[in-house]
Amino acid sequence: MHKVQSYTKSLIFSGFFALNIGFITSVSTAWADNHTPLEIVATFSVPADLVERVAGEHGNVTSLTPRGAEAHDWELTPSNFMALEDADIVFYNGFNLEQWMSQVRATLSEDVPLVELAAQADYPTLPIITGDYEGETDPHMWMDPRAAVAYVNVIAESLAEKQPAHADAFHQRAEDTVNALYALHQELTELLGTIPDNQRLLITSEAAFSYFADAYGFTHNGIWGTNSETEGTPSQVMRVIDLVNTRQPKALFWESTISDRHVTAIARDTQVEIAGPLYVDSLSSDEGPAADYFALMRHNARLLRDTLGGIQE
Repeated sequence: MHKVQSYTKSLIFSGFFALNIGFITSVSTAWADNHTPLEIVATFSVPADLVERVAGEHGNVTSLTPRGAEAHDWELTPSNFMALEDADIVFYNGFNLEQWMSQVRATLSEDVPLVELAAQADYPTLPIITGDYEGETDPHMWMDPRAAVAYVNVIAESLAEKQPAHADAFHQRAEDTVNALYALHQELTELLGTIPDNQRLLITSEAAFSYFADAYGFTHNGIWGTNSETEGTPSQVMRVIDLVNTRQPKALFWESTISDRHVTAIARDTQVEIAGPLYVDSLSSDEGPAADYFALMRHNARLLRDTLGGIQE
């Protein structure tokens, strides 16, 4: 009889112990999910910078594409695959900017959120203005700070959903960033407003400045429409030579992630100066002139003002 009672007590104790261990494990897991910094991946350095501003201390942000590299046709590296395997959430621009997203999707676990910033942003889109993809949605929305505001709102909502315990912190950082972006837009409006009306023609290698041009009153064109297509074909070059000869812009501009050789060739034939680099698809190094999103936009605006005859500070 005593053995039966002892055995019964042992079973009860074992069951109670197992339940407590399970409860403690569950609580510990939930605590870790809500308090361990998120492992966040962004496809290239521009959205990565915006994500870092919202995530703050509650996220470790990795950019798949290194600074200075071309984001349109990147090929994933071993370290990229490792980052994706560890990721809690992934942000990408979308609208076919990252031509390599099939590799990302194939690597991610099914339960990892994949957030398409441009498509989810509440901001009007513009079409690609020339080239093989003419008429499709231009993916370079972040070149208008007000569109970057829409990106930040998507980032905050996505992070808050992923880690609700820090939702207030994410939204507060997003609000601070949004206020700074609106102030940046006003700053650039005043800075670029000093450029004479007859010099407000912006010709670049890639036609990636439609949102920027629409925001600040420029006419924009490029040698090609997007870096996803063949660059510098004879027909592209001849079209821009004709445009330059007709409009006589003060300068042609090249961008940081591609060669200036096509712009240089056109400038040589048309006797127009060149200037650059402008930054679009990548930030510069930390020591460079476009180390973060705000620096990128200010650098571009100052270069345009100084080159196209605006009033300098």
